[in-house]
Amino acid sequence: MKMKKTAAILIVDDNADIRETNAELLRHEGHEVSAYDPVCPDKAVMTKSYNVVILDMVMPDTDGFTLREEIIKYSPFAQFIIITAHPKKEMLDKGMDLGVFAFLTKPFTADQIRYAVMGALRMQALMRKNREYEIVEAAQGMGLIGASKIMAEVRRKIGELAPLDVPVLITGESGTGKEVVARCVHDYSRRASGRFTAINCAGLSAGLIESELFGHARGSFTGATHTRHGYFEVTNGGTLFLDEIGDLPLELQSRLLRVLDRGEYNRVGDTEPRKTDVRVVCATNKDIAAMVKDGAFRKDLFYRIQGGHIGLSPLRERTEDIPALAQYFLQKDACAIAPNAIMELVRYDWPGNVRQLKMAMERCAGMAVNKIITRDNVSRVLEIAGHFGDVKECGQAAPTYREFKGTVLVAAEKEYFQSLVDASHGNITHAARNAGMDRKNFYEKLKQLEITNIKGT
Repeated sequence: MKMKKTAAILIVDDNADIRETNAELLRHEGHEVSAYDPVCPDKAVMTKSYNVVILDMVMPDTDGFTLREEIIKYSPFAQFIIITAHPKKEMLDKGMDLGVFAFLTKPFTADQIRYAVMGALRMQALMRKNREYEIVEAAQGMGLIGASKIMAEVRRKIGELAPLDVPVLITGESGTGKEVVARCVHDYSRRASGRFTAINCAGLSAGLIESELFGHARGSFTGATHTRHGYFEVTNGGTLFLDEIGDLPLELQSRLLRVLDRGEYNRVGDTEPRKTDVRVVCATNKDIAAMVKDGAFRKDLFYRIQGGHIGLSPLRERTEDIPALAQYFLQKDACAIAPNAIMELVRYDWPGNVRQLKMAMERCAGMAVNKIITRDNVSRVLEIAGHFGDVKECGQAAPTYREFKGTVLVAAEKEYFQSLVDASHGNITHAARNAGMDRKNFYEKLKQLEITNIKGT
């Protein structure tokens, strides 16, 4: 009897006869089968992804449950079939707690192993489907809205990469939702109960970011009056999100590579190496590959941070998602959008992407009469009439796309920083913290944008 679905299967047993006999049986069924001998281990075999793992319980220097912990790092959806000559109640209870699919008692028949594998594959397919549904629901709940093929692919990639304990690189223009994606990756990983820490590499000076990441020893520099625990230390067991990784100073890139390779770092001013177990998720709006060619980013680090890659498209490339996104952002205000207002939203270029759309909807809600967002509300918020319509009426040449986009981008940037200042009631320290920026750099940005309703604290 042939099984219909081809699968990747791993057989782990120190008995060569059991390994080879069952491997040959399952290969005959059309599956791709790898065999692992714990006495003479080949570590490369363990780091592949498998659908089903057939695992002996008692082996020299190890046991099935211990090896299972290593295997699930690379095969998070694998279903485990434990084989043992002497099943015990304690073993069965622990296996049930760990989600082991089945136990087979030696000696077992060819049909028993066939049916066990068939059932394990069905269970895996069901679990994958349920998990994908959960991730779609969670992603939409966090703002990753849209029925476009582009967003469906983003959610698929999150579901694929979240369970794997590998670094992830998220790329896309500013405002496309890179931190939201990073949080989704964390929330659906095995580190979900651990801490999620976000740090903006562009918002900190080279000296400050080193201390933030790795910590510093007391007395290591002027002003270091106490020992500081860096983010690699406090996030141990969790996920560290490094936003704008392209702005990480070159001299710190080698230190980051060391952490990724060996899980080891030193505090600033301290010679004692420390260990950490942190999953790193990076994001950038820059072309890192081009930076590598220019010598501005280490090639080895570039390849190391993209154990998986999720690319986010700008909003202008998925305009079919704009109506649903706009309505999502208006839920808390219970506002509706007039059809011609929706058309205005879809026609706009959105240089600030989803972040700009969210802020625009908040402003529109404040203007709305009877909870209805009109075309005039949208036009006023986006300053479309002032930047584009008026020049046509005057018979003048329209601004170039670059000029138009630059003007609107500055307006969106000013709106963003103004909203942070308003939300913190003018407190620069609080506003800078919410922006993920150094206070000094945040203050300089406010001066550049001529935002003055601030306090000195």
